[in-house]
Amino acid sequence: MALSNQDLKYLYNTAQLATTLNIGRSTVNKYTRSLEEAGYEYLKDGYGHRSYAEHDIIALRALVELLARGVDYGSAIKDIVARYKPNSRSESLDLTATPGSSHHVAIADAMLTAKIDELMYVVTQLNGKINDIVDQRVRNEVAAATAGISGQVNEVLNEVRTAQERTEQQLSKLGSRIEQHGKRKKFLGLF
Repeated sequence: MALSNQDLKYLYNTAQLATTLNIGRSTVNKYTRSLEEAGYEYLKDGYGHRSYAEHDIIALRALVELLARGVDYGSAIKDIVARYKPNSRSESLDLTATPGSSHHVAIADAMLTAKIDELMYVVTQLNGKINDIVDQRVRNEVAAATAGISGQVNEVLNEVRTAQERTEQQLSKLGSRIEQHGKRKKFLGLF
């Protein structure tokens, strides 16, 4: 995009942007190059030097916040380009991307973006809690199933022990009968 005289009162250089975002100039350059490669456009002077409007500051601040939350760099870049690319069809972006937009509209858009980011964070936290609850339920069900199986195994073992004891008793009775039968035969053989 080419600069006009009207744009100059709203523009910041790399050093000012780095100070505003509390990041290094090289980091600003890295982020802006990545955003440009993904399709984001900056205002440039006749020498090709980037200048940053209020809208660009908001977009870069959102990028810094996403990265601070642990979002993957490539995903964060794509997200910022999708949400903040100048001349996109979003009504809020059109308001803040125009060079003549008021400072209050930019602040309102920044607040809306912050709320959206906050909601995304809350949804992520809730998703984590849901996963924890599901994991706990699965653990409980596995423990209950294991306890049930253990109970069934113990019942079978008790039945086997009971059957062994009955078999031993019956064998003992049978052995004593055989022994008595043998004694009777000897006794009857005497007569």
